[in-house]
Amino acid sequence: MSRTALTWILAVAFALAPAVASSPARADVTLGPLRVVLETMAPSIPGAKDTLRLRGRVVNSSDDTVNDVSIRLRRSSAPIAARTEIARAAEAGLEAEGREPADVPLPGTSVAVADSLAPGEFAAFNVRVPVSAIGFTDPGSYVIALEALGRIEGVDEFDERHGMLRTFVPWVPPDADVSPVFVAWLWPLAAWPAQTVSGVLLDDQTPEELAPEGRLGQLATLGQRHQATVSWIVDPALLQVAQQMSDGYQVVRDGDVVVGNSDAVAAGWLDQVTTATRLSAVHVLPYADVDASALTRGGMSTDVVRSVTQAPRVTAEALGKQPDGVLYWAPFGRLDQPALDVLASAGVTTVVLAGTSLPASDDTSDSATSPAADTGTTDGAATVAIATDAGSIRGVLTDAGLARVLALPQRTAADVITARQQFLAETATAALTLQEAGITGGTLVASPPSVRWTATASLITPLLRAMRTAPWLRPITLTELLAAPIPDSVRRRAGYGERAREQELDRRYIASLARTNTALATFTSIIDNPTGVTEPFSEALLRASSSAWRTQSGVGAELLDSIRLDLEEQTAQVRVLSQGTITLSGDSGKVPVTIANDLDRSVTVGVMLRSRPGLRLSSEPIEGIRIEAGRMASVDLDARVVGGDPLAVEVQLIGPGGQDYGNPATITLMSTAYARAAAWVVAVAFVAIVIFVIVGVARRIHKAQRAAAERASRP
Repeated sequence: MSRTALTWILAVAFALAPAVASSPARADVTLGPLRVVLETMAPSIPGAKDTLRLRGRVVNSSDDTVNDVSIRLRRSSAPIAARTEIARAAEAGLEAEGREPADVPLPGTSVAVADSLAPGEFAAFNVRVPVSAIGFTDPGSYVIALEALGRIEGVDEFDERHGMLRTFVPWVPPDADVSPVFVAWLWPLAAWPAQTVSGVLLDDQTPEELAPEGRLGQLATLGQRHQATVSWIVDPALLQVAQQMSDGYQVVRDGDVVVGNSDAVAAGWLDQVTTATRLSAVHVLPYADVDASALTRGGMSTDVVRSVTQAPRVTAEALGKQPDGVLYWAPFGRLDQPALDVLASAGVTTVVLAGTSLPASDDTSDSATSPAADTGTTDGAATVAIATDAGSIRGVLTDAGLARVLALPQRTAADVITARQQFLAETATAALTLQEAGITGGTLVASPPSVRWTATASLITPLLRAMRTAPWLRPITLTELLAAPIPDSVRRRAGYGERAREQELDRRYIASLARTNTALATFTSIIDNPTGVTEPFSEALLRASSSAWRTQSGVGAELLDSIRLDLEEQTAQVRVLSQGTITLSGDSGKVPVTIANDLDRSVTVGVMLRSRPGLRLSSEPIEGIRIEAGRMASVDLDARVVGGDPLAVEVQLIGPGGQDYGNPATITLMSTAYARAAAWVVAVAFVAIVIFVIVGVARRIHKAQRAAAERASRP
């Protein structure tokens, strides 16, 4: 391969990689032939005596050669006045006409990059400028732009803008009178709970995520390093599976159940979380983070309650300490009123909601129609009282702007710089706008948009450090936030419409979940001592109810199927052995039935006979049949059969409430009463025929004799 071809491939790959990872709300959006890629920007929070260093590459992603390529620095003419401008600046393309604030070029910042860049070629740039020369005036967040200039032969007479990258720089000097804004950083630990009744993992996702380099491993490490800044929110099901894995576990690989090899990894992760939270508060989600809205809508509110009440026990067993409270983190930040009522009745006192679901009274933006308008506008209040049937509970409102930043791609250095500087701009602008509004002590809640998030150390570490060093930020824990009085601000409730319902677990899935729950209730109802039987199935069904399956529906369906099959297998351990044909000596009699119990504990069942059509069979069920573990029992049911034809009859086991248990056995009943009646009819008919024959013969003989006598009497 030639050097030119290799250069082309590397350039195109380098140019496209950030584009694949990008989203509409990116600060490195570039239109035009030249793509500006920022690899280093330091310092992230500059001081007056610092030098701003910007290093990166210019990539020619067009089909034309661009000559005299250079980079020039631009700055917004004033600080960003509102957080809406941050999203707009991040979305701006090559030109930003009509965007405020307008930017101005900075003299003396032009740096030559290359005499020419052929299609696919790239060249490095390095811009260094003293902060004092940038011309920051009032405190605030400024837009800093790297403008790529050049000429396309035959098109441009002078140097023209052919590329633009915009990012943000907060400017809050020590003498600035800025009231800090408090920031509570929620740190969720949750996974996709794909664990069967017997504890088998359906895949290696959780073991891989628990590894030090995995998603959960990195979250535990980062959280431990900054435990004074973050607020731990953990799914008890995750703690439980890590504890169980520590003692050895099995996992499905390529369709086979094999022994897993990450038991030490799981033990190390659990020890790390235990150590990190020993002196820190821990709030927990309901067990397995169940989808409260979907379950409530499907008539399974008792499962929501069980998930809430079970969480403290599971957490205490894993961490050796009681959690500081159970809260519900609404999937996608929204929750309907029926689910709120159920959660409150179960004892939940805090729900985490998106700030846009309960916007401030002065926030009239329509985020449904304009994503850029969803700025996380706040009145400085991060909590609100929410009315429920069980009384008022507290809503913790996450900041939409910060959540959006934490959801940005973090795959490349350019991604990290974009997200980092936008986060700093969001918080600095929030602090200043709150101060201008006369609000002191305002609070923002920084959280990812989902409890199952991926944190990149290169982004999160500087942000968590900034929480303690930036003059406009002060960290606050969730415990401190919940201890503060709820502000009296008035909030209107955003709707929970069809779109929100469509994001819930599928209705057919919930219906299948409900049927399995009913089957479990029937199974455990016949067991004299269900301890140790109910819990594994109940916990597995809660794991199948997790909101995690909103995004991995196939794995959720696989989990539910495995639970159903395990339950059917256990249910079949108590069964009817009777089969074949049973002949009654008359139209009624005794029907012998044998019931086997292959479980390891005694059961109490009932049994009944059922036929179709039902008018041909009359039988009363027998209840209260107790069968010891590993034994069989035989009973006789009274039955009366109408008609002489064979009658197919189902022998059905029933539970204490008369509900069907398991699959019925089928036998055939015959009645001899109708066979004897038929024999008598035949006998009577035969006698009658014989009599008729004898009478007929006698009449003929008598007639013949009379005719002979008459002939003899004639002269």
